[in-house]
Amino acid sequence: MKTLLLLGVLAALPLAAQCGTGCGQCTPPGLHTVPAAESPRIADSVGRAGMVASLLPGKCGARILMTGGANFPQAKPGAKTPAERGPKVFYDDVLVFDPATGSSETVGKLPYAIGYAAHTSHLPKRMILAGGCNMEGHTNRTLSVSWHQGQFSMQELPALPLRTAYPAFVQAKGKLYIFGGQENADSTACLNRSFVLDLSAPEKGWAELAPMPGEGRMLAAAGTCCRSGNIYITGGCSLHPDAKGQAERTYLKSTLCYNPATNTWSAAADMPETIVAPATPMPATRAGLLVIGGDPGNFYRASLSGTAPAIHPGQNTTVYAFCPQSGTWKKYGENSIGIATAPAVKAGCTIYTISGETHPGVRTPVITTLQLKK
Repeated sequence: MKTLLLLGVLAALPLAAQCGTGCGQCTPPGLHTVPAAESPRIADSVGRAGMVASLLPGKCGARILMTGGANFPQAKPGAKTPAERGPKVFYDDVLVFDPATGSSETVGKLPYAIGYAAHTSHLPKRMILAGGCNMEGHTNRTLSVSWHQGQFSMQELPALPLRTAYPAFVQAKGKLYIFGGQENADSTACLNRSFVLDLSAPEKGWAELAPMPGEGRMLAAAGTCCRSGNIYITGGCSLHPDAKGQAERTYLKSTLCYNPATNTWSAAADMPETIVAPATPMPATRAGLLVIGGDPGNFYRASLSGTAPAIHPGQNTTVYAFCPQSGTWKKYGENSIGIATAPAVKAGCTIYTISGETHPGVRTPVITTLQLKK
């Protein structure tokens, strides 16, 4: 209970608290990891991967609006094969999480189930989500989901020019940016196309930007620093057909820099290791842009070569920080559990990652909690 009370105090702080919302000079304020046993949980005891979540600031404390995601509710204990996992189920329920109490309530439903979509990080009364996938395939639909003074509402917005799931995305200076992803479930190449939506006039629809250089990527992370305005996209994977024509991954650690002012791209420093599907978007802190968890790809590469261990080691617990000013990476800390495909939400000096995948096909209901020391 003490932990939840502390989370509530932190969540009620203004977003410009002393721990910083931008990258500053990349001087680490320190990081405290709340143990998983003391962290709150989503209402689904199985947990979900690929949820979307956004901060709703408020005078009485911040709330987090969350929805979607997917899991395997009929999976057998220790399931490793698709047959043992059973059907993958996507969700449409919309929940509001209260950090002060650690509880959540269902406030509505989407017109369709969704997972692995792009979404805004913080808007006063609403969240915008775009793309993603469900049981029927990948989509280009865009929704505005509102919860204000206890009232839930939705609005369909202009669709993306193409279908995409698992894209990199970030909200920056009143706009939602989307980079890459996978167009269809059976695509053997990733997208490298980029789009932007002006959140002050979303009815005008999406504008296409300069494409990412080189091959496309999916399950990458994007983040931005308020000082420079540049957007950084790092990690993820590219796809190519294997000998049987099936999609095979190449895990990436390269980092790209997009300049919205000039609509141009450049290269930045590689991550210390390959990482796919870390918590997204990358939270901006005084330590820099944070890459939380994800899949380093060691097990996947070993599987391709026939040398994989019998038991998957789980996703990364490592937290890396990238400093745009110096162009350097460093290890910043450890998360309480290893997670992938989870949204990251920063509320004051606290970063939450909502549920996610701990092992292939295995979810956690834990909302991991990282506190930035002032």
